[in-house]
Amino acid sequence: MRVLRPLEVHSDHPYLLRLYGVSEAEFDALVNEDLKAEYIDGVVIVHSPASFFHEDRQAFLLTLLRLYVEARGIGRAVGGNALFQAGSRQFAPDIMVLSSGVPIMQKKVMGPPLLVVEILSESTRDYDLGEKRGAYREAGVREIWWVDAEARVVMVERQREGYVPERIHEGWVVSEAVPGFRIRAEWLWQEPLPSVVECWDMIRQTESGG
Repeated sequence: MRVLRPLEVHSDHPYLLRLYGVSEAEFDALVNEDLKAEYIDGVVIVHSPASFFHEDRQAFLLTLLRLYVEARGIGRAVGGNALFQAGSRQFAPDIMVLSSGVPIMQKKVMGPPLLVVEILSESTRDYDLGEKRGAYREAGVREIWWVDAEARVVMVERQREGYVPERIHEGWVVSEAVPGFRIRAEWLWQEPLPSVVECWDMIRQTESGG
């Protein structure tokens, strides 16, 4: 019978659970598709269930991104608990866009995505904009969108010589890592969200110059 060694457990207010002293192999054995968890420098960060508000915006953006990248053969867009690995660290962004040639294993993607989108919430704001932001930069993610619905701003960081930040409150948010993809920032502040079909039509019309 396998004996489990004791782990140091911390709970970050309001809903992040940290398990310290976990090996990468132990994390790989622990993680599954029903658990949103990440692995950074020997620490497992377990997320609480997301709110409806968060999930609604994630689904909205993921739908638009999937339509766009599939129509243009750029790669694929995934969300939820999917992991990507960079070095010994593993992350589960709210949404990530992968290039066509990225190696995909059973449980994770090897290497950084083209684009990562994180929808900030009360439980993850400090972690996302602090520890995770630095880790994404070190991993070499080409472009990061931080969606802050409370402040009504999309913060875009692009990998150039260092990371160049841009804050967009309204108007088009345009991706460089996913060429041609764009959304209106104000779509994300509406409740309920606008029709994804109408937004998709607007993206296509804008791209074609219509």
